[in-house]
Amino acid sequence: MLNPPSDSMNFRWWRTAFTRIDGVVDIAEDDWSLMIDGLSAARIYRVRGGPDDGRWFWAVQIGPGRVPFNSGTGNADGGREAREACEAILRAMGGLESA
Repeated sequence: MLNPPSDSMNFRWWRTAFTRIDGVVDIAEDDWSLMIDGLSAARIYRVRGGPDDGRWFWAVQIGPGRVPFNSGTGNADGGREAREACEAILRAMGGLESA
């Protein structure tokens, strides 16, 4: 069971990977996912093209009780800022224990 997030909690980000129909796994460039106990909790990636080209999009994908939920999205100038925005929201939730 996951303990409630705290300032000392170390989150582990993983390169986002996609399995193609032919079974080959592609690792996405500049695309990271935060998994907590098998759940996709957050994702960040560098935007390619458009007005936000080169910036980082971030999204927190779960809410309290570990239910799928948009707990926040935004853009950041760098990957570190995007990661920190996601982690701050997860810590502010207080806990992600099962409902």
